[in-house]
Amino acid sequence: MAALEENLPTVIPPPPPPPALLTPAPEKEELVSDSEEDYKFARKKLKNLIEKAEESLERLVIVADEAEHPRAFEVLAGMLETTSNMTDKLMDLQKKRKDLVLGKKPEEEKPATNVAVFVGTTAELQKQLSASASNNTTIIDATQS
Repeated sequence: MAALEENLPTVIPPPPPPPALLTPAPEKEELVSDSEEDYKFARKKLKNLIEKAEESLERLVIVADEAEHPRAFEVLAGMLETTSNMTDKLMDLQKKRKDLVLGKKPEEEKPATNVAVFVGTTAELQKQLSASASNNTTIIDATQS
């Protein structure tokens, strides 16, 4: 046991960190070509889905007319809504591509100011209120329902 204690270090050093596995950032041209390829793929798929939905709608209209059952018309209405949503997605895809190509950032919604706090004396507040009253500015009293 004494020989073991002599040969073992008192503190075992930690293993060296693994080499960095980071991949270099893709070039801008590569990103543009990838996004263009993805856009074309998504557009092609959406157009294909819309065409198939239109064919299905034509058949479904015939079935609903012949069956004259409320459920058939309910399914038809659902299919119309789905087709409409796919068309909206196609338009959104166009808008996103345009923003990407032009380099626009999506507009962030500005947070609504729900509570406005006046910092000052009551005399200053009175001056502002009387000045805004003389300018015909509408003041909303939050205490009244």
